[in-house]
Amino acid sequence: MKQYAGEEIIRIMRDMPPALVDGLREAAPEHRITEYEARWWGFLQFARTDGYEGLEFVIPVSGGVGAPQTFLDYVLSVRGADMRAGLVRRTWPETGFDKAA
Repeated sequence: MKQYAGEEIIRIMRDMPPALVDGLREAAPEHRITEYEARWWGFLQFARTDGYEGLEFVIPVSGGVGAPQTFLDYVLSVRGADMRAGLVRRTWPETGFDKAA
């Protein structure tokens, strides 16, 4: 996986086609996927494959067998971690967090 930083990450997220953002958000409407969550997943896919598409990737681990990571499981896991830490992600295109009320 290629390494990216700072403004380069924001640029990749900004360049994600709106139709793909909408597709990810519509993949699980009951979970109200945010634009930021969809764009961040698109960035993760881009960093691995040079494309934004896909609802799953495999994380390489020792021993040769990879661990699959799916879009919805990832989003819900990150949300849970943010909630436990008392954080609320700012709305796209802002970055960072605010403290939960």
